[in-house]
Amino acid sequence: MTDPMAPLDTALAEIERAEQQAAEIVQAARLNLGRTIREMRASGIKQVAIARHFGWDREYVRRLQEAADIADGIKPARSGS
Repeated sequence: MTDPMAPLDTALAEIERAEQQAAEIVQAARLNLGRTIREMRASGIKQVAIARHFGWDREYVRRLQEAADIADGIKPARSGS
């Protein structure tokens, strides 16, 4: 006998796969933004100028770059993270 709930399970599994893919895309885009911030800062743009451009806190800009630096092996991950 066929499970009458199987189509629901299949549809939910599709949503879960799409959410995982979306999370991976967003993470990759955040790392790319952090890398771009690093490049901008290396060219002399101040962190505060980047923060003002977006209306963000300077700490948020720092964390974006730090995540990219860690992902790229430029900076070690913090212990306990």
